[in-house]
Amino acid sequence: MKTNRLSFLLIASCALLFGACKDNDDTGADLSGQGFFSQETLIYSLSGQSSISVPVVRLGTSGDITVNITSTGPSEFSVPSSVSIADGDRIGSAEITFNPSNLAYMESYDINLSINGFSSIYGYGNAKLQIENPMPADLPYASYGTGTITEGWWGEQEDKEMFYRDCGGGIYQCYLPECWGHDSGAGYPVQDYVFFWDTKTNKLYIPFQFMGCEDWCIGDQGSIACKFGGPGYGDGLRVWREFIDNTYKSSSFEQPHYDPATKSFYLSDSAACDPKTGKVTYGTAGTPDVFKLN
Repeated sequence: MKTNRLSFLLIASCALLFGACKDNDDTGADLSGQGFFSQETLIYSLSGQSSISVPVVRLGTSGDITVNITSTGPSEFSVPSSVSIADGDRIGSAEITFNPSNLAYMESYDINLSINGFSSIYGYGNAKLQIENPMPADLPYASYGTGTITEGWWGEQEDKEMFYRDCGGGIYQCYLPECWGHDSGAGYPVQDYVFFWDTKTNKLYIPFQFMGCEDWCIGDQGSIACKFGGPGYGDGLRVWREFIDNTYKSSSFEQPHYDPATKSFYLSDSAACDPKTGKVTYGTAGTPDVFKLN
């Protein structure tokens, strides 16, 4: 969590607000019991913890008070309905809890908090929390199992071992080593087959993977067929997966998926796609690459 940044801003906010209270005693308002967030936007970067503390500040320090809070946000997060600030204290904390294993790496989650009955002009009655869950740099890959991949265009087969790492939230990042290029005899560079697997829906999501080919590649960018991308989205992100889902809904091609009954990963349906718009530009349905686990 970015505690240093938040602590500095919180201290600065308290100092400014205390000064504002002293300078505005002639307003006649009773400000001692007013609670408010120290900032309108609070940014947290997770590193394996299961809770975050959101500061709630009041101008005075006299008496025990309870600040009632309402919230909207993802169901993975549990937000308290109130925060208590003890007599003599200016700051209380809203402890937001969650199960780290239910969160996906590389995702950002937004929670909106509001103080009920807020009326003070010196603080913010609403706060937006931006909770980032970065992928650990040392997140390891492990072996998922062995099987046989059948290439859809030429029908060639090869035994492979599939590797994966758990990205959280039921998302696996998987790869099959050295699947592209060397079987066809066309001289394409060898490349790993990388994809994301939503284990809750069994949908597969395949980033654009670049080859050294010409002629049939889209925009001379060397993109291999069957890779649906999304404009401006990072691979693996929720918005990227939603874009791919919507693209397949409007196309005639079968979305890559895992079939648990046959233990088969249907990795493509021979459809090329414009990386900027997602528009299918050519392809023949019914010839997917398939990796079948042993």
